[in-house]
Amino acid sequence: MASTQTKTGAPTLDVAFEQVKRFNEPFLGAARQAGTLYLDAYEKAVEEAIELELQVAGQTQQEWLKNLIETQADFMRQIASSYTSTARSFLK
Repeated sequence: MASTQTKTGAPTLDVAFEQVKRFNEPFLGAARQAGTLYLDAYEKAVEEAIELELQVAGQTQQEWLKNLIETQADFMRQIASSYTSTARSFLK
């Protein structure tokens, strides 16, 4: 059986590591939760901005401008989706 203390009475490296690990787990959980909340808010904000752009596109009478705005909105939706899915994979 492994000793939990050295000859001088100090905890071994393994014991110290486990103590630090147990101490950090609640902080990591809170950080993951905060990150998830941030990403949810980010997705909602991007979607609302895109919806506003699409409303503007619907109001214009210039077909080329409407197409440009719709294409840009689609591009931004894809970029935001890529960013959030990548960020979420790091939070797991």
